[in-house]
Amino acid sequence: MAKDFLIVDLEFTQYTRPTGRPRAFFPEIIEIGGVLLDGGTFEEKGGLQHFVKPHFFPRQAAESMAFCMITEDDMKQAVSFQTMLEKLSALYAPGRTLFVTWGEADYQVIDEGCRRHGAQNPIRPEDCLDLAAAYKRYKQDRLTTGLKRAAEELGAETDGLWHTAQADAVNTGKVLLKLMEKGWKPEDALGA
Repeated sequence: MAKDFLIVDLEFTQYTRPTGRPRAFFPEIIEIGGVLLDGGTFEEKGGLQHFVKPHFFPRQAAESMAFCMITEDDMKQAVSFQTMLEKLSALYAPGRTLFVTWGEADYQVIDEGCRRHGAQNPIRPEDCLDLAAAYKRYKQDRLTTGLKRAAEELGAETDGLWHTAQADAVNTGKVLLKLMEKGWKPEDALGA
């Protein structure tokens, strides 16, 4: 049985100023977008899109929210980190679902958030597929290609606004399918 693909993109806080960084700062998720694709038919069978309340460093979220076009009204509908984990877990079956992201940062931010919140990370590292690294190996390139450029290079028709979690997740899925159309297999990238 083919594994399903849970393609996820996160928007998270960052601290870019040269001074004033809060002690013990770490990136917090402010938006999650995802799409679940059936591993056999590649049909969409689920998804999620939620704004997430920053718990530890809410004041540092403003700059990241502006970059991601997230408004204060959006954040009024935001869910807690724990609720986000529950919704993510509902779409992910350990060992039967590949957790696909563009880059390794998304998994790392979830993992650090779980550690800081005292929660268990529902995503197993062995189920993670960093599609950006896989594409880099596929192209035999030294540098990692950005998602937008990879979509253009592969001729994937993209939707939505870049740097919004849901659109980036959907577009990562389109890149994944284009790569598979060209004969690339996800199994080749796992554990690489």
